[in-house]
Amino acid sequence: MSAAALAFQETIAACDSVERSIDEQRKAAWLLERRKHITGTDIAAIFGLNRWTSPIEVYLSKKGALPPKVDNDPMEFGRRFERPILEVYSERLGVPIEFADHWTLYPVPGFPLLGASLDARWLTGDRRPVDAKNTRFKTDKWGDTGSDVFPIYYQLQLAVQMMACDEPDISYVTPASDLAVCFGGNEFARYTLHRDVETDAAIKERAAEWWDKHIVHDTPPEPDGSESYGEFLKARFKRAAEITVPSTAEVRQWVEARAEAKARMATAESDANVAEQAIKAYMGNASAIPGVCTWKNNKDSEATDWRAVTNELAQLVDGDKVAAIITANTQLKPGPRVFRMSSK
Repeated sequence: MSAAALAFQETIAACDSVERSIDEQRKAAWLLERRKHITGTDIAAIFGLNRWTSPIEVYLSKKGALPPKVDNDPMEFGRRFERPILEVYSERLGVPIEFADHWTLYPVPGFPLLGASLDARWLTGDRRPVDAKNTRFKTDKWGDTGSDVFPIYYQLQLAVQMMACDEPDISYVTPASDLAVCFGGNEFARYTLHRDVETDAAIKERAAEWWDKHIVHDTPPEPDGSESYGEFLKARFKRAAEITVPSTAEVRQWVEARAEAKARMATAESDANVAEQAIKAYMGNASAIPGVCTWKNNKDSEATDWRAVTNELAQLVDGDKVAAIITANTQLKPGPRVFRMSSK
């Protein structure tokens, strides 16, 4: 390779590096800005209607106490497929669109507590926002293409996006928002949500109340049964103190509710076990019922009994040296805080 070609490649690589650095800086600024607002993806969570995020996660994120989320496969592919889905939307509907800047948050005019990031907007016409989703399955929560029947957590997100696209200086109110969806990688659908003033008012009221209670006055959201809330309690109250607290009427109600729920779970688990055992008895030595289930052996693995290995090594070498090595590599592990109900 010539010196000129090598220099050109180095220049391109340097430009790419600078561009990535700028992009990371803009992303960091965007994440910081999101902490100051309740966003379209937050609103369903604080209503308790988000499948993936709980109110406690929103609270911790606004407080800067939640580690950045690492993309899993659905998150990564959802982001990667966003543009192709929007391109199909534009072609199918014959509507020109402009792609939004991912690292820009648009506060709602007149109510900046709410804000939204956009995927795209119509370039002409009513300039409605268009959001893209890559979804595995089309469940019964999704209606026919062209309808307004789709999951409530997406409807709330689109409602905030519409509010964020209003232009009060020209008295313009965004009338609708579209959702472009790809199901299973091979089926396209488009849904439309029309503006509803009562929904807007309910969102603003809930957002203001939630922010004042949980962020301004720093009161954590109430327990919601989510795994994230359990992790929050575990991190907040790591060690038990040698104190007790009295029982109250409310505590006794929680105890009763827990016992009833556990009983229902036990009955449901027993019913599930009976059904599973019946399926296995029917299968016998078969490895699968096509389209229904499989019952196969996992790959064989090896397990080493390190205690036995250590004991045998101690017979071959100086036992004191072995003990010293064990001591040097042994650390005290704090015992987990375990919740147990008292027996009656």
